[in-house]
Amino acid sequence: MGIYEVILGIDRAARDTGRRLTLQVRECGDPLSAAIKAEELADKGLENPGIEYTHAMRVRPILETMPIPATTMPLALAA
Repeated sequence: MGIYEVILGIDRAARDTGRRLTLQVRECGDPLSAAIKAEELADKGLENPGIEYTHAMRVRPILETMPIPATTMPLALAA
C-alpha cells in the first residue's frame, strides 16, 4: 500500500482540452489501481460528465508504506 501522485488529462468528446489535474490517492497497492481510483474521483467533479472524461497521464509513487517484520525491529536494551 502506498500514496501515489496521478496527473490526469481532461478530454471533451475525444479532444484534448489541455487541462490537467493532479491528485494524490492513498492506500493503493500498485500504480494501475491508483490511476483508476484517481480517474473515478476526478470524473465525479467534471463540469459536464456527459461529454468530458479524465485519463491518467502519469503515476508516480510518493510514499510506499510496507509493514516492518517483527524480526527486524530493534530491541530495547535494559539499563
